[in-house]
Amino acid sequence: NSQTSASVTLTTEQKSKIRTTVLQSSSAPKVSRSQINFSLNIGTTVPRSVHFVTVPSTLVEIHPAWRGYSYFIVDDEIIIVDTSTMRIVAVLSV
Repeated sequence: NSQTSASVTLTTEQKSKIRTTVLQSSSAPKVSRSQINFSLNIGTTVPRSVHFVTVPSTLVEIHPAWRGYSYFIVDDEIIIVDTSTMRIVAVLSV
């Protein structure tokens, strides 16, 4: 699959920015780990019952390939989803 996303390495500064802008955003869909019954691995298909929203500009600035993708948050991890395939393309631990 040529769409496979390589892992993205974030700098301390980028992680800090993501924590303050994305994790603390009131509009971010947050899910607790106990509520999900699928693995948070790249390539895993996310069930349609999971609520997610479009990736914010903060993340697109850091990694432009995520433009148009969606995300949700599980604890302190940001899960990036390709909405055309419903597959996880990145898991960011910030």
